[in-house]
Amino acid sequence: MTPKVPPGTCLLCRAPVTKRKALKHAMECLQASGWPTGKKPSLLIMIQGLHKKSYWLVVLARHDARLGDLDQLIRDVWVECCGHLSSFEIDGVLYDSDDDMPSTGAMEVPLSDLVSPGSTFIYDYDFGSVTSLALKVIGETPIAPLKDPLCLIARNNRPTIPCDLCGGEAAFTLGDIYEENPRYYCRECLLSTDYDPYCVGIISNSPRDGVCGYVEDAITALHWYPPGWSADEIVPEELSEIPGMTAFDDEAEVEVAIYTIIQDIGPDIDAFVEAEKAAYGEEAGAMAGDTVVAFCTFMLLAYGVKIDAWDAPSVQECLIEHLSQNPIYPEDWPMNAVPILCRFLTHMEASGHLTNASELIAALKKAEPVFQKEATSPEKSLALFKHLLKKAEKAGVNTNDMNAFFNFAIREFAGMAGVDLEDEEVQKELSNLLVGGILEVDAEDLRVAMILARCEDFCKRFKDDTILEHCRRIVRDLSEHPAAPLSRGDAVLWSAAIVYAACQDEDLIRTGRGTSSLGEEISSFFGFERPSIRNKARAMRAFLPG
Repeated sequence: MTPKVPPGTCLLCRAPVTKRKALKHAMECLQASGWPTGKKPSLLIMIQGLHKKSYWLVVLARHDARLGDLDQLIRDVWVECCGHLSSFEIDGVLYDSDDDMPSTGAMEVPLSDLVSPGSTFIYDYDFGSVTSLALKVIGETPIAPLKDPLCLIARNNRPTIPCDLCGGEAAFTLGDIYEENPRYYCRECLLSTDYDPYCVGIISNSPRDGVCGYVEDAITALHWYPPGWSADEIVPEELSEIPGMTAFDDEAEVEVAIYTIIQDIGPDIDAFVEAEKAAYGEEAGAMAGDTVVAFCTFMLLAYGVKIDAWDAPSVQECLIEHLSQNPIYPEDWPMNAVPILCRFLTHMEASGHLTNASELIAALKKAEPVFQKEATSPEKSLALFKHLLKKAEKAGVNTNDMNAFFNFAIREFAGMAGVDLEDEEVQKELSNLLVGGILEVDAEDLRVAMILARCEDFCKRFKDDTILEHCRRIVRDLSEHPAAPLSRGDAVLWSAAIVYAACQDEDLIRTGRGTSSLGEEISSFFGFERPSIRNKARAMRAFLPG
């Protein structure tokens, strides 16, 4: 039996449409759209997965649209992950995206010189893990796109995949290096599993779903949609927020957002930064630039809006939920961030980019106390260090070697702050900080985070958080002790001893003859003999409150 092709949506009138009736509907909708008539007829092209025909697009191509334009649309909407090569095959001739291969043709060729109604051709992206598409020119119309040479007219609706646990509609995939195929979960069922957020992805509306590093990018795809659409309508907000993922995990998505912002208001941001430098000095100007770009980026990523559409509730939430998690900042930044943003809003209203600056400023000032508390909370630092620990382990860093891990963490911090560690002046300054002991506190925090993270890993086997909470209390007491005991000795052994002591206190390991299966589990998990762990736990109690 032939699989049922899912319905789609006309992107002009937003009415439901099937792939079979897409041409007829598109012709009628374009005639009623009020869009301009081109000098020559435009082409209507159906694109579908060569082996996954349930994914389909209808594209309107102006008479002068090039192969390269079509390649870019396909990349932005459906396939781009790592900048792989791509090619079209038309009448047996390859047109490759690699400019160094002129013998295969060039993507600067106008589409209308190569194809006409009824023509079929093939598109391949990534010649390693290839995604192949079948294209057909299904008609032509006198109507031309409003601005760019190409525009999406219709596409299939997001596929419905059942959750592996409850059978409801899944939203996320969960990959595993030991399994060939991913598992599918709704949000509720995903949260009930023991998952690594870095292995979670959304179920993409793309034939490249689950291949290589592909992640659906609604902000980039939005460029090819008709007017009136938003990024949140392409990828709903509840899908774009992966449970457990921090705001700065997807570097490619952040780069795209920053590029969009610079294209939109870059000169105005530059003018504001220059005014800040003139009024408050070079360092303050740099802080202002970083703060403004970060806030604009979070607003675009979290809410899909540019500055002219900001409102009070979203800027307030963005300040508390997103900007406060800025991974690295100068000591005086939490006190200066809101005043900087308030001056920026005044500047942007004067530049004509918004009309509600006073309303937004009032919202920011109201949220400022909560923002400052969140920005300086110990929990934020711990979450960041645990993120770095997982990233280091994936990079093959020996996280039991504090020097190796600390060097890795410093490089990650530098990257988050946009610092070039290859610069000789930066290297010299970093050496001075290390020699002067200024980064000593961060090193201790990293070590504590490592110890607690391993405790958490072991405690996942328990049905509730009783033992984990006990471990956290022990770690907090040890961290606050003036002798700083956690700064010395093997970090993994500390984790084992903390778990062992917590289990003893909760009467899961009893003193006396014989062995405890839980004690053996702790020994096996952490890689130390049980007597060593027991002795460490006994010695540790000298640093704990009576």
